[in-house]
Amino acid sequence: MDNWSFYNSTHIEFCPEGLDRAGTGISYQRIALITTPGFTKRGVVAHLEKALGDRLAIVCDTVQPNPDIDAIDITAERLRHVAPDCLIGLGGGSSLDTAKALARILTQPEETTLSGHLRKGLPFENERALPVITVPTTAGTGAEVTPFATVWDFQERKKHSLTGNDLFPIKAILDPTLTLCLPESLTISSGLDAISHAFESVWNKNANPVSIGLATQSLTISLKTLPELKKRPHDLANRSAMMSASLLAGMAISQTRTALAHSISYPLTLGFGLPHGIACSFTLPELLKYNAEADDGRLKQLTLSLGYGDILELADAVNSLLLNLDVLGFFSTCNLRQEQILKLNHEMLTPGRADNNLRLASGDDVHTIIRGALQCLSQCRN
Repeated sequence: MDNWSFYNSTHIEFCPEGLDRAGTGISYQRIALITTPGFTKRGVVAHLEKALGDRLAIVCDTVQPNPDIDAIDITAERLRHVAPDCLIGLGGGSSLDTAKALARILTQPEETTLSGHLRKGLPFENERALPVITVPTTAGTGAEVTPFATVWDFQERKKHSLTGNDLFPIKAILDPTLTLCLPESLTISSGLDAISHAFESVWNKNANPVSIGLATQSLTISLKTLPELKKRPHDLANRSAMMSASLLAGMAISQTRTALAHSISYPLTLGFGLPHGIACSFTLPELLKYNAEADDGRLKQLTLSLGYGDILELADAVNSLLLNLDVLGFFSTCNLRQEQILKLNHEMLTPGRADNNLRLASGDDVHTIIRGALQCLSQCRN
C-alpha cells in the first residue's frame, strides 16, 4: 500500500429530521424525486414536497427492488419531457441507484437508452451526469456516497454497474428516523449488506489505509448494533449507529468496490430473488478463513481491532451473528436449496468483483466456500 489515493466528493449531512432541511442550500429549480410507491403512501414524499416547494417538478414513485434497465428506460422517457436539473433519490439502494442511472441517461441524446448501451454496446457520449442528492432510508447499501449504480437486466439475467466520478452524489442527507419503521427482514438484509461491504473492502486488492480504517470502524459498530436492532427495532440510537456504520462502509467501497462475496451473490439474487444482503453475507465466515491464507497482516489487524484473538475466532463470531439473524430462513423463503446454489459456482466469478479479492478463487474454490458456509450454518442451527 505504498501508493494509494482517496477521493469522495459527497457532502454529508447526518441529522434526525433531516428532511426538513432538504431544500437548504440547493439552488436547483427543476428537481425530480425518484422513490418507491411506499414513501408516497406513508407521507414521506409530502414531507419533501413541503421542504422543496415549487422546485420539485415531478415525483417518480415507481422504483421496484433491484431496478431493471427496461423500467429505468421507461422512467427516463417520462423525465425527458420535464428536463430536470437535479435528481433526488429517496429510499433504499434501488432508489438511489435508479436516480444515478437516470442522471447518466438524461444528459445523453434523446434516442439513447440504458438497454441499448448495456445490451448492444451503444456508447454513451462524454457528457457529465445530472447532479444527484441521496436520502437513504435503509442502513446497508452505502449508495448515498458511492459513484456506482447497480442495475439489473432480468431479461438477459445479468447485473451491471454504471460508474464515474460524476455519479458521486453531490449531497447525502442521512436521517436515521427514516429507518425506524423498517421491517425486521429489511433491517437484517440491509444491515448484513453493510457488514459485507466493510469486510469486502478490507480483503480487497484496492484497499488503502483510509478505506481499511473506515471499514474497521464500520464493523466495530455494526457487528454489535445489528443484533441489538433485532431486539429493539425502534431504538433511535441503534438506528443512528447502524446508519453510521453503513455510511462508513459505503465510503470504503467507494474506493475499493466489492469482491468475492458479492460476486457469489449475484446469480442468487437474479435467479431466485434472494435478498442482496443475505446473498452476499452468508459466505463471510468462510471467506475470512479463505482470505487468511493470503493475509498480508490486514486481516490479523482487523481481528485484533475488533477484539478477537485470531481470525478463526472472528469467523465463528460472524457465523454466530448469521445464526442469530436466521439467515437460513431467507433461503427457505426463496425455496433455495444447497444443490441449486452449488450448481451456480462457475457463474459466480464476476469480473470486476471476484478479481478484487485478496486471494484469487476458481470455480472449485467457490464450490468449497459455499458448501462450507451452508454446512456450518446448518450444523450450528441444528
